[in-house]
Amino acid sequence: MDNRKTTSGRFSLDDASPHLWVLSGEVDVVVNTRFREVWPADRRSLEPVEVHMGDVTFIDSSGLRILYEALKVTPEGQRPVLVDVPERAQWIIDVTGLTSRFDFRTTSSTSDDDLPLADLG
Repeated sequence: MDNRKTTSGRFSLDDASPHLWVLSGEVDVVVNTRFREVWPADRRSLEPVEVHMGDVTFIDSSGLRILYEALKVTPEGQRPVLVDVPERAQWIIDVTGLTSRFDFRTTSSTSDDDLPLADLG
């Protein structure tokens, strides 16, 4: 597992479950750059990507590119799942017209802290 951190936000990924992603904090160009370092453009997921977003405080167009990547790498005919999307991030997803391309889920008993993921920045 790789472990990278930024001052603005974080992207976490566990090599054992590469379809589980966690975004937190300010998801911006810095986080997108770190994401690109661990998820090359030609990499694909064998399962629908599940993006946990419960701790996202800000997301810009660079952060949306990470969500778009989840669309691209999820197997054909399936949709990525966005979990615990904060209201402000949901608004941005809605405004960009991406809402219908994802499945959405909320959790009440599982915290992102419970996920076995390494902090990648």
